Amino acid sequence: MAMEDRRWGNNGCAEEKPTHPSLRPPPHGYPPHEASPTSWILLDLHAYIADRENATSAWSKTSSGKAIRVTFCTAPPPLVSYICVWCPDAEIFAEPTVEASGSDLVLLCVSLRGSPHHAVDYFVYKATGGKGPSLRLLQDPDPCLSDRYNVALLAHRDVGTAEGDDHYYIAALNRDKGSRLQDFRLWIFDSQDGKWTSRPFSLDSIYCHITCKVITLGEGGLLGFVDPWRGIVVCDVLGRRPERFLPLPPELIRLDKFRDEPLLSRDIAFVRGRLSVVELCGIIIQGIDSNYWSWKVSSWSMKVTRRWEEDWQTDYMIQRHEISVDTNTVNVNLLPNAHENEGTYQPTLKKLYMAHPTLSLSDDHVIYLMGKVTLRAKKALVFSVDMRTRRVQIAALFDAERMHGCTYVQSRISNYFDATPGVKGNTKRLGKFHMGYPRKLQDLDRMCVMHAHDRERLELSGDVEQQDTGISQEAEDEDNTMALD
Repeated sequence: MAMEDRRWGNNGCAEEKPTHPSLRPPPHGYPPHEASPTSWILLDLHAYIADRENATSAWSKTSSGKAIRVTFCTAPPPLVSYICVWCPDAEIFAEPTVEASGSDLVLLCVSLRGSPHHAVDYFVYKATGGKGPSLRLLQDPDPCLSDRYNVALLAHRDVGTAEGDDHYYIAALNRDKGSRLQDFRLWIFDSQDGKWTSRPFSLDSIYCHITCKVITLGEGGLLGFVDPWRGIVVCDVLGRRPERFLPLPPELIRLDKFRDEPLLSRDIAFVRGRLSVVELCGIIIQGIDSNYWSWKVSSWSMKVTRRWEEDWQTDYMIQRHEISVDTNTVNVNLLPNAHENEGTYQPTLKKLYMAHPTLSLSDDHVIYLMGKVTLRAKKALVFSVDMRTRRVQIAALFDAERMHGCTYVQSRISNYFDATPGVKGNTKRLGKFHMGYPRKLQDLDRMCVMHAHDRERLELSGDVEQQDTGISQEAEDEDNTMALD
């Protein structure tokens, strides 16, 4: 894979500049700003491999005894925050990934070359604690963490029992081999004793359930294992309440959807005491001369109560042409322009391929959307839309070169960070972290070639005839994908 250019190192030799996108983190969020920390962030599910260090940095050792450091670079949405992982004396086989996030916790998956069968290590990063940020290697994760996106993290203080600053739980919802579709097994890891336990349960009302996201439903240890096409399996981590299945609003239930990317067209989150759902879908608009494709955003919510006595209610339903872009939109110059009837060019949304609706965790009337000018563009826009006022608030750039499927999630971990710039907190370092990283450049470039076929195309959810990207008629002949180079 060709390198972009060369730079000169301290030894007088030319150093190759990284070409793989996982080696080139964006500049925002590092160094951190002195402003108050944001209460939540959009967190990139794919970590970068970079030598960055700040007050969020935590150190540990891999299962093979190699030093590893994890650093967060955060910024308020719609900017996407990210993680930098650094191993000075080990080869990383694939880009590290975020498997789960909850409270002040994040579960990371790291694969190192040289480990048996390129086995992965799981680390739990904790933002707060008696000694500052910490990074802990998770022992014996199999078979509990067999599937991605079905894992949740819970701080002990959020379960409603006694305080325990360093105490947390990991929960994973699986099925036993050969079991019915209605039979589940909930695995629980307790950090206090370092052991996994499990309990089986059945929900006969379920036709099919494929977890794509896990959310915390308030305090008290209640979790929602979300199937964005059908509904939510609700579980109490401590088993104090029976499990139940909560179906989505009837108009959203799709029994014909299975292994695709539902989070590219839907999102579910717990916001201010309510369970909220948002959907981005394609629609046909009747024009004067002909019909054309467009898109709309709709949202529903219900109050979370102990007895679940409330039904879903429709909150907002907005079509693309109803969303305004004006001079008060922050970074409005990032949006493409379109020729209007008055003969002028104005910023617009109608030239963007749309996907990835994401609910705000602080405002129940705000969502975030991703747009790309072309299907294969390496840059995307993420912008916030106020559904109450029907206008675009802020736009921000996002490096979409690594995107394949759902690419970021909400996380509240930023609420637990010290915003003061610099290196603070846990100052214990394991190994020498400031050194060249030539082996990882080669390794990641090989990985890029190995998985190129997986990253060439990003299918959006929804029927082929629906055109869930919601583009104009001229895009109809394109595949219903958001593809990568």
